[in-house]
Amino acid sequence: MGLRFFEWLAGKGGRTATAEVTCQELFDAAADLQIRQLCFWTCANMVANAIGRCEVRVFRGGEETQDREYYMWNYEPNLNENSTMFWHKAIGKLYTDNEALIVSSRRRDTGTDAVLVADSWQQSTHWAVRMNEYVGVNVGDTAYDKTFRENEVLHLKLHHNAMRPVIDGLYASYYRLARAAMRAYQWDRGQHWKVHVNQIAAGTQDFEAKFAKMIAEQIKPFFDSDAAVLPEFDGYSYERSDGGSSGSSKSGDSRDIRNLIEDIFDFTARGFLIPAVLVNGTVQGTADANSRFLTQCIDPICDQLQEEITRKRYGYDGWKQGNFVRVDSSAILHFDIFANAANVEKLVGSGAFSVNDVLRATNQAAIGEDWANEHFLTLNIAKIQEAAQQLGGEKGAGNE
Repeated sequence: MGLRFFEWLAGKGGRTATAEVTCQELFDAAADLQIRQLCFWTCANMVANAIGRCEVRVFRGGEETQDREYYMWNYEPNLNENSTMFWHKAIGKLYTDNEALIVSSRRRDTGTDAVLVADSWQQSTHWAVRMNEYVGVNVGDTAYDKTFRENEVLHLKLHHNAMRPVIDGLYASYYRLARAAMRAYQWDRGQHWKVHVNQIAAGTQDFEAKFAKMIAEQIKPFFDSDAAVLPEFDGYSYERSDGGSSGSSKSGDSRDIRNLIEDIFDFTARGFLIPAVLVNGTVQGTADANSRFLTQCIDPICDQLQEEITRKRYGYDGWKQGNFVRVDSSAILHFDIFANAANVEKLVGSGAFSVNDVLRATNQAAIGEDWANEHFLTLNIAKIQEAAQQLGGEKGAGNE
């Protein structure tokens, strides 16, 4: 049975091309879309989760501060979203469309800045030496009539060439293999029978019509049912074929299908620059894979974010005065401060980090006292002569 699917989908409005498709083709297309979406959004959500854990650090005059700008980027970008929701939408848009547009707005309740991820827009100009312009900007149900200039938006781009069409093209080839494996699996596990018809039965009037009716109404329901009775007719006998599930010559099992789907996950992860072991759940080599994930996938996005925010919101004059932002990705990986107590002691004892520096890096609350911001140096490693001289000097001072 065929369906004029695209004509039905279009409804009454407008003209459209039609195509005759079968129900099986619709089911195959739905399965194709589900696997494709699962692979794509698994990788996109992994990146979005990582970016959502990053901290946007704000600097004024070269000194780090936690002012209204800091609160906006790390807690409440706008009235209806928290920072995690905001970055998930931005990263999802970035990977879906290969670009994302973030526009500034003014909050009516506080009169302060807010940032929003545009759902759609049009770039009306692509100038080389003048500011580009963006029109038709829509955020949710709000349509902006104004024309946004380049210095009024944050325009993020993923790659020079769109990645998703390339992945979709490669995916189409792999899915044909996966579908062939599924059909082979179903064939091997199905029941295959032969119907022997003698010459007398085959010579009856309207044999073909009667035989087709018998197959459709009696034999096929018998094999599809858990409990059924198959009547025997004179001139007909049944024999199970060797190609059924009882035979030993199976072309594959469900693991073949799973391996092909895992291959789809692997090359999708490669397109995202995510190590495959982080997607397929392999434990071995995870530590090295996490480092590669941060270096190759997350850090470039963080660099683009901090560059775009700094140049658009502060400009050269502000940057020269020490006003800029840093997107800190150190909080992405889980850190157990007690399991790493020895390393923490070395960091503080080296004099390079204060106690509050370490607390901040481990996502702990800072200590509101001056000593927690000071730097300490452990002096238990020194030359014997220097230690003896120092010890002798202390004894001499005590005798006096």
